[in-house]
Amino acid sequence: MKTFFSFLFFVFFSFLLQGQEMLGIRNSNYAGVLGISLNPSSMHSSKLYLDFNLVSVNSSVGNDFVYIGAQELRDLVFRKEGPVYYTSEGEGRSFSIYRNADLKYGNVGFVFNGPGAMIVYGKHAFGISTSMRSYTSFTNLPPEMAEFIYEAIDYEQQHNIRYAHDTPIRMGSLSWTEIDFSYAYNFKRKKWDYWSVGISMKPLFGMAGVFTNINEVDYEVHSDSAATVYNTSFDYGYSVPINSSTNEYLGSPLSQGFGFGVDTGVTYQFTTKGRKHGMFHHLCEQVYEDYNYKIGVSLLDMGYIKFSKGAELRNYEEVSTYWYKPNDTTQASSIDELNDKIDSFFSDYPGQNIEANKITMQTPPAISIQFDYHYKRYVYFNSTLIYGFNIGRSYIKRASVWAFTPRYESAKMEVSMPISFYEWDWAQPRLGFAFRYGNFFFGFDRLNSLLGWSDFTGFDFYFGLRLNLTRNLRMNYIKGNCRQFRDYNIETFDFRNF
Repeated sequence: MKTFFSFLFFVFFSFLLQGQEMLGIRNSNYAGVLGISLNPSSMHSSKLYLDFNLVSVNSSVGNDFVYIGAQELRDLVFRKEGPVYYTSEGEGRSFSIYRNADLKYGNVGFVFNGPGAMIVYGKHAFGISTSMRSYTSFTNLPPEMAEFIYEAIDYEQQHNIRYAHDTPIRMGSLSWTEIDFSYAYNFKRKKWDYWSVGISMKPLFGMAGVFTNINEVDYEVHSDSAATVYNTSFDYGYSVPINSSTNEYLGSPLSQGFGFGVDTGVTYQFTTKGRKHGMFHHLCEQVYEDYNYKIGVSLLDMGYIKFSKGAELRNYEEVSTYWYKPNDTTQASSIDELNDKIDSFFSDYPGQNIEANKITMQTPPAISIQFDYHYKRYVYFNSTLIYGFNIGRSYIKRASVWAFTPRYESAKMEVSMPISFYEWDWAQPRLGFAFRYGNFFFGFDRLNSLLGWSDFTGFDFYFGLRLNLTRNLRMNYIKGNCRQFRDYNIETFDFRNF
């Protein structure tokens, strides 16, 4: 029984160092390449006609299961005193848990954006970017299971109580690299209306994938050495670069699977002036068309990855078992041993429930709506909704978030303060801060937790460096800014100008 619970939560606890949405940067009119991943059609509304990304990193963790109290976090930061909490048996823990009747969730993400470029040429815009991404999520974790994880199976307050759940408990983790080929087109420009549509086509190279679905479970823990699963149906699949017998890391091949993904979006702008003359002889002569407001809608990460290397899919329907600790002598120190141990409880013989030696996992899709209002010369107000959902059998859910972001932006400097709500938790607003100076930026989407103003349930942090918006490299590709490039002939990419 202990192994059964350990496996159910393997996905979450195996990937605990894995982004949120870079809300303070991606909606900027200077976002350039970075804005494509939120809405591919945003290339046309950019103040840049050319952009180069060097590197950016975005990482976050969020949940409503475990936490560190605000006071304990302040003691950790300012007094170097680590938090200590205790279980009912007096065992020390470095974190506590929320003890309520809510189903628990958690989302972990990491995005590394490598080299990328974007160019706007009249009605057309093109982009290419590279990234490595990892997402982990769990949803619908029952509260008593959460307490068993924290307290251990000897938690007597929950012994001899029969628990039954038919809401699927879903967990998954997916890591991959991708190359994005993006295109946007200004398909309508009439009077004050400016419409553009965009799409990104993405080859996906899967690095690792794991998932499990517990569709139903009816169980009872009798003591710290005995438990009964009266009925359960669950499945799990995995493809990892690890030797399943020895747990040795396999450095080759780097890609365990291959797939394809698509982002698409449309943007409408109500411009401040009527249609302008669109003729230009140099890229820098393209005129930026300011707007009163703009609205964007996008569908993100509709894709899949098929894994066939080191992959296995197992399915257990309407099974039961009795666990008695003295008889539980099977080791579980490798993937093969873990599979054998689960089979010893829920199968007639090893391998009986193997469904396939390949798995298909969907990338975590989302729908996004963006609204941007130009208040005054350098001042904007933005509202962005990102709704994460799931399709398919393998469940990795992108966190849903709604944010309101006031910002000050200029070519030289930018400051924004996103206020966001994570997974519709209106009682826990997140205060963020982002700053860009020239081609370097950094930001946080959850400062209140890091500063100890509220319970610490996760973090968000991002930073990046671009080869743009800097006079040091004579790279300042802003629409209408031609004087610098006529002086240095930068648009011919003469290496002597750098």
